[in-house]
Amino acid sequence: MSKLAKYLISDLQEDWSKPSLKFFRSSGAYGYIIWLTIIDAYFGKREITIEILALEIKKYASRRTILDFIQKGVEAKFLSKIVSNEDKRKTFIEPSEITIREYKEWSIGFKKNII
Repeated sequence: MSKLAKYLISDLQEDWSKPSLKFFRSSGAYGYIIWLTIIDAYFGKREITIEILALEIKKYASRRTILDFIQKGVEAKFLSKIVSNEDKRKTFIEPSEITIREYKEWSIGFKKNII
């Protein structure tokens, strides 16, 4: 088995030390994809609304499931909702500081193991 595959198996089975990663991974593919989509938007300096996120993820989970998951993430302080100043109907979603920090820590280990 390749080094990367071994790392990924080990990472998914054993590393539950980061609460935000545990939260996003605990909901199957849609939680993981929501996490990566929000992280990608954040580091790409793109704002993403809850509505856009729900549309992008709709093939993995229902709209209600996605909205409930986002709300749980906000309540757990892994995500932040920001209401637009220009259009109060728009709500942006961002990773919290703990989610950003844990993603950075996780990505360092990931990068070390893919080379």
